[in-house]
Amino acid sequence: MYLHNRLYQPLAQIDDAAWQTLLERHGFWEEFGVMLDADHQDIAFHILMHEGEIAHSKTMADANFEFDAVAISSEVFKDPVLCEQIDRWSAMHAANYGCGVTTKMGLYVVRAGGTLGFHVDGPVFLRGARVDLSLEPIQRGLMEAQASHRTILPLRFNPEDDFMLCGYRAPLKRGELFEFSNVLPHAYFNKGTEHTVLLVTTYLQEDLLPAEATYAGAAAIPQAVTEPIQ
Repeated sequence: MYLHNRLYQPLAQIDDAAWQTLLERHGFWEEFGVMLDADHQDIAFHILMHEGEIAHSKTMADANFEFDAVAISSEVFKDPVLCEQIDRWSAMHAANYGCGVTTKMGLYVVRAGGTLGFHVDGPVFLRGARVDLSLEPIQRGLMEAQASHRTILPLRFNPEDDFMLCGYRAPLKRGELFEFSNVLPHAYFNKGTEHTVLLVTTYLQEDLLPAEATYAGAAAIPQAVTEPIQ
């Protein structure tokens, strides 16, 4: 039995007006969706930041960062307001978690009627795939999964959608930033008529890593910029 408060932890109430304005300005999140199999239908992960760098410096379509990643046009990243907002969001995580790096940030879109089936994130897969735990990349991935924070800010969603963590239907609230354990099975089922847009951020907290594991460019931001939920 899982304790719900260990699966889903509200962090702060956020004014999401800046993100909503950017969604209105840029329509890339409405235009794409991939259908991989019965468990992954009409979904897209649009990467905004990777390893502390805004994603315009990467060739996202060819980089194979995520099995369902969908590239954003380089023209979108010419918007200085978007780039500033990405940097501010990353800095907010550094302010609240301490020294570290935003390893990945993006907009996860589950289109109307789409499905993101149960899965776990990281180098060990849900369906019993065998993994050689002696491999350095696998060990590094496991270490990073334990030292990372995964936060979600729901920007758009349908009230009838199901965001499932293990067997628990997690509540989604407009403007409520929350953290959840992405190494446990989770899924999203869009049961409405509108696209779901979730701002998903993975932040690697440096002081949770072994002493010998460091990340160049990771720096602490001294002051938090969110207000805690009362």
